Amino acid sequence: MNPINFVWAVPIFFSIHELEEWNILNCYKKYYVNLPPSTNFSIHLHILTFCIAGFLLTSVAIFFQTTFLFSLIICFLSGFILLNVFQHIVWTIQLKAYSPGLISGLILLAVTAFVNSKLISNNLIQLPFYLIILLAIIPGIKTIKVKNEMTPEIRRVHNLFISIENRLKARNKK
Repeated sequence: MNPINFVWAVPIFFSIHELEEWNILNCYKKYYVNLPPSTNFSIHLHILTFCIAGFLLTSVAIFFQTTFLFSLIICFLSGFILLNVFQHIVWTIQLKAYSPGLISGLILLAVTAFVNSKLISNNLIQLPFYLIILLAIIPGIKTIKVKNEMTPEIRRVHNLFISIENRLKARNKK
């Protein structure tokens, strides 16, 4: 089997992970303070957008598999996944409660590691691009520091999708 085909496992398992977070608003309201005014709709829109983005980025990576873009995208996705799983682990420990997405995130991390090992062993990825993963360090540290509040990065994502929801509602009123 062509090792490139394994890459499709990443957006599939990423989507499963995102869908485990479908009702995460309940968890936020129970354990977090100073929340943005997210709604189930804005969170669902966020989740679906991230799922679609995962498949689109993977498609672009595979289309450009013989260029640096492949390595860049795969390493970016891997770093994002590593950060997200780390966040779920930290939240579970800090809140002393299950963080929705933890189990699927751990499975996703194992799948991502397997895919990356296949790509590396078949010389399909340029190793220096793994330095991108270092970009996850600062948001990772922020996750530890803020405890039961959203990091500024996560808050910005929520605010973006709240804004999109509000625009959609305003458009429907016309």
